[in-house]
Amino acid sequence: MNGRVYEIQPLIARSAMQKLFGQHPEKNAVIELNNLLATQSIYTISSGDLEQLNQKYKLNLKREYRLNLEEFYAVYLNHCLSDRRLDDEELQDLNHLKLLFGLDDNTVNKLHVKLGEKIYKQSFAEAVADGNLSDEEKQFLRTLENTLKLPKELADKIAFEAKRNFVNDFVSKIVSNNSLSPKEEQELEQIARNLNVQLKADEQTRYHLEKLKQYWALENLPLRTIEPDIVIQKSEVCYLQVLNVNWYEPKGSRSNYPRYPSIFSSNTKAYVGPGRNQSRPQNAEALRLINNGILYLTNKRIILTHGWNKSIIRLNDISRTQPFTEGVEIHKHNDKNIVLQTSQNADVFAILLSRSLRSGEQY
Repeated sequence: MNGRVYEIQPLIARSAMQKLFGQHPEKNAVIELNNLLATQSIYTISSGDLEQLNQKYKLNLKREYRLNLEEFYAVYLNHCLSDRRLDDEELQDLNHLKLLFGLDDNTVNKLHVKLGEKIYKQSFAEAVADGNLSDEEKQFLRTLENTLKLPKELADKIAFEAKRNFVNDFVSKIVSNNSLSPKEEQELEQIARNLNVQLKADEQTRYHLEKLKQYWALENLPLRTIEPDIVIQKSEVCYLQVLNVNWYEPKGSRSNYPRYPSIFSSNTKAYVGPGRNQSRPQNAEALRLINNGILYLTNKRIILTHGWNKSIIRLNDISRTQPFTEGVEIHKHNDKNIVLQTSQNADVFAILLSRSLRSGEQY
């Protein structure tokens, strides 16, 4: 009985004219064959059963409903492969269906490859889901490849794509997390070795990964100091110097400048890759340029100098920051927001500033 594979279907009712002339709807021949498959064991259905249907409906199932017969074979094959193996009884049933339906080797092979490709892809993806292929898994996949009668070229292609897709997905997760730790880098390299995949990322991806390694270092390793070309306090150390920075403030007094959650479209990280956020002010008309020059980030202050002109923000006066692609919006306690905009090292500045404020590294 094959009730789990085929379901009994009701016959199409005869029209008045068909009853008058003793005719039957032709599609009932296919439905009756389906019902035979649903109610009898495969090997008990004979060519005589098909011939009776041919005579009853005055047609030739093998010729006029060939695609339906192929579909019946494919449905049973799919059922047999649900456990990803074919036992002797299933092979005998499939061969019986092939002969019963008059299917040639070429047709059967195509059906096996079509269904087998889907199953092999799924099986290979599951096998590499932990970033490794054990000897047991390799043997299982070789056996499955033979069971499915897949051409070696197709099996190799599926294997390559499954491995590559897993590595690419792992890289995508790293990029989405906006950080690449030494441990994650080692894990990525180990996965590539386990799966025998070369890490040939495109130029943009390599750039992102190098950036993310830098971000992790900035957020986790001891901060390095530099010697600024300005005089700072004795208890002050400088972390960063950035050229050509614009200092913006909202127009008007604090009581009447525009209310908006953020002057710039932004993300929680300073660098999120191209196309992920905007670098231009959403409300540029609400801003005015206060100063332009060289920015210095110390453990106490943000200093922007232009000749003798100097603008300063004490880190203790900052309530929070909002990074964007080309700078940072700074929210101050009881004062106007300030936007510092630059196309150079905006991401590094945002991370160092955020870390300093978060960890209290300023004195």
